[in-house]
Amino acid sequence: MFILFELILASPIGAFIFARLQDVLYAVIVASGCEDCGFDDLGKLLFGGVLAAIVVGAVISVLLRRMKEKGAGSPEFVSIRSSDTSRK
Repeated sequence: MFILFELILASPIGAFIFARLQDVLYAVIVASGCEDCGFDDLGKLLFGGVLAAIVVGAVISVLLRRMKEKGAGSPEFVSIRSSDTSRK
């Protein structure tokens, strides 16, 4: 898992995404304008962002599953190995 993460960060796209994430973090710090803000506040922001990402991911998963269940009436593939019990 760590090797995959390292490869993603080493790629040009991963480095670009990481740089943009770092820029956004710096912008949040500058926009807050808080002189006394420490790592505790940044930790709260990070924890809130992780929670928000988990909630958004769960909602999207539920919505996609419901969309799949609505369209489950027609099979997506036909098996050539299915047995016909009416021919006995």
